[in-house]
Amino acid sequence: MSNKFYKWWENHRKVLTYGAFIVLFGFYLSPIVKEAKYKNQCIKYSTKGALTKFNKDDIGETLLKETGLKIDELAKIEGYKNCKN
Repeated sequence: MSNKFYKWWENHRKVLTYGAFIVLFGFYLSPIVKEAKYKNQCIKYSTKGALTKFNKDDIGETLLKETGLKIDELAKIEGYKNCKN
């Protein structure tokens, strides 16, 4: 029995070792991927809120002229600023 297992292990050890490293690396990256997902959602919702606020407040033409940006671009900047931490 042990001889069969050893021969099987000898033939498959590289595949199993690489597979185990890939699985462990996936577990290692999982929190980083979740954090990026949450940050993207925060930016998306914050941008929508800022866009609504900017449209309601009717930000002056002076701000648009000073920055040279459009309202939706300013809302994206505000969204990134709110979610940078």
